[in-house]
Amino acid sequence: MKSEECSRNIRDRFSKYYSRFNQKGNGKIYIGLLMATLIIGITVFFYMNGVGYIVKIDGKEVGIVRNKEDLNKIVDALETSLKEKYNTDIVFDERIIFESTKARDEELSKPENLEKNLQKFLDFKVKAYSIKVDNKIIASLPKKEDTKKVLEAVKKVYVDEKKEYDKIYFVEKVKVDEIKVATNQLKTYEDAIKIISQGTEKEELYEVQEGENFWTIAEKNKLSVDDLMIANPSIDPEKLQIKQKISLVVAKPLLTVATVEKEKYEEDIPYESKFEETNRLYKGDKKIKAKGQVGKKEILAEVVRYNGTEISKKTLEEKVVKKPKTEIVLKGTKIPPPDKSTGAFNNPTRGVLTSRFGPRWGKTHRGVDIAAKTGTPVKAVTTGIVIFSGWKGNYGNCVIINNGNGIQTLYAHNNKLLVKKGEKVTKGQVISLVGSTGNTTGPHVHFEVKKNGVLVNPLKYVKY
Repeated sequence: MKSEECSRNIRDRFSKYYSRFNQKGNGKIYIGLLMATLIIGITVFFYMNGVGYIVKIDGKEVGIVRNKEDLNKIVDALETSLKEKYNTDIVFDERIIFESTKARDEELSKPENLEKNLQKFLDFKVKAYSIKVDNKIIASLPKKEDTKKVLEAVKKVYVDEKKEYDKIYFVEKVKVDEIKVATNQLKTYEDAIKIISQGTEKEELYEVQEGENFWTIAEKNKLSVDDLMIANPSIDPEKLQIKQKISLVVAKPLLTVATVEKEKYEEDIPYESKFEETNRLYKGDKKIKAKGQVGKKEILAEVVRYNGTEISKKTLEEKVVKKPKTEIVLKGTKIPPPDKSTGAFNNPTRGVLTSRFGPRWGKTHRGVDIAAKTGTPVKAVTTGIVIFSGWKGNYGNCVIINNGNGIQTLYAHNNKLLVKKGEKVTKGQVISLVGSTGNTTGPHVHFEVKKNGVLVNPLKYVKY
């Protein structure tokens, strides 16, 4: 009600009552009482309509409201909105203070400004459940059942449903606690699994360019080829496509899933070799007279794996099902002619050893890989006769040399071949140029050594 209308209304009422009371001769008394009542009423009316509250949070002014209820409604609306968004209870620790003041209508804060300031000054937190690993929080989720689902999902990655396990457990100390966290720290089910499995939420992808392979990409991004393989378990490095996206993030899981199971398998029993001397062979040469046969044994073992990688195997039972057969080997005593291979081997090329002899990527690597630039000379490690020079399947352009004394050397993935079958080569002679023909992840020499027809570790003969 405006002040002019209020004054006019009071004046009219006063005239009416004065006329009535004055007829009885008591006008002065009643006029005094009426005036006192009116003064008190007007004072209370204007005082009440001028009262407001300054709202403060931690000493900082948020705004001015007429009634406390006005602010409480906005706070309740914010809590309801956040509860619906995160599907859990919302709390805040800050204390809201109301300080009485006089305020005109135009001094009152607009609701939208109050809401904005409340979001700025109130640290809304959600009731959540944290997954702790060795007392360190690694993820927080809205519901307790969500944490259980996440932990079960992490275990399932390393569990084969077709197998029976004696134990499945986390190596680290894992605990779930109820806590209060900021809304931006709350994780979804998917995000929590990603963090635990990879050790980070970071995603870094690389687009394969023309002419690139795992070796060049790893070198460009300061990674090892093995790390790149781990980061991309579903990608075949020998079948990369241009513009294909590959991950540069090497997973470092925050949890270690241990599985304990009993495995029954067969294992070879190596045969023994018996040597017989003969002057029909050159000294240092050997020839198999009676081929040996490996035996077989059945083993029952307890196998422990961490995140799918075997860390221990304990034999529980062992049973021989086939005995091995001894091999008879003829050993030469005849003095070899001067042109036979003797002395230490040269390295086949100048470069970096990138892969060793033995198990690799679930298979047996038959030699060693020496990475070098395309066109780098490849040299015979010692004297010999070329018994093969041409294309050889996965080896690409390949040279094989019989070096005598039962030794053969193989040089694969060449860009260009410089010798022919039947040609005699000397130690250090350039026989080819480095390339990436056949199945390869980049330019390098694949070098193999056979001794009496059996693959041996080339690093026994060359040094890198």
